[in-house]
Amino acid sequence: RAAIAAAKLGKRVAVVDRRNMMGGVCINTGTIPSKTLREAVLYLTGLNQRELYGQSYRVKEDITVQDLGLRTQHVIGREVDVVRSQLARNRVTVIPGTGRFLEPNAIGVANGADREQKFTADKIVIATGTRPARPDSVEFDDRTVIDSDGIINLDRIPETMVVVGAGVIGIEYASMFAALGTKVTVVERRERMLEFCDLEIVEALKYHLRDLAVTFRFRESVASVERMPRGAITVLESGKRIPADTVMYSAGRQGMTDDLHLDAAGL
Repeated sequence: RAAIAAAKLGKRVAVVDRRNMMGGVCINTGTIPSKTLREAVLYLTGLNQRELYGQSYRVKEDITVQDLGLRTQHVIGREVDVVRSQLARNRVTVIPGTGRFLEPNAIGVANGADREQKFTADKIVIATGTRPARPDSVEFDDRTVIDSDGIINLDRIPETMVVVGAGVIGIEYASMFAALGTKVTVVERRERMLEFCDLEIVEALKYHLRDLAVTFRFRESVASVERMPRGAITVLESGKRIPADTVMYSAGRQGMTDDLHLDAAGL
């Protein structure tokens, strides 16, 4: 957005981004994939039609990650093309790679090769976005213990899942997997989920999720996650142990500024 706005104002503009992240988190791992996944789940499970056709109604009996992934990748690809064409139409140069500050008006861009290219500009906009927060005490392997970015790369739909964190992202994915038939346990250290929502809405949502066999563990914190040959055991500080095929952490997000060398920019 900043690049296109600047180009429309007559500036000569370039965008630096990783080759596989054009369009950012929104298009590649966050909003667009999660909403596409949601629509695919609602359609394939027939969840919205069950009042009419009965509780056992399903459009497809055995839903696989391939069914879900096919639709998701199609939509992501189309949205990336939209971004690319908008940048091209506004004559914005795309520089693939990761950037870091060399000085306040200069950045170095590494694109996987040994050589780092230097670019200078009158103005530099930092819009690096965020990544899921990963607690140091947990060993993520992107298969059994994952964050919200890893959801779209699962190789199968788990039979059981622990979701740590009852915020927007955690509850969104808990709802989806519960609809797919996964037995979900949500662990949250606060007293309730979605604190910014009206209590009536939260209670209604909780009722429907419990109807889909979701278990809630409020006022509980995770002490550790023990990986097993198949799955993992989530150990709570209260001593409870919850076995599951997959553990998904949804513990907020943090800015991606670690590798920017901001001190070289005087920040």
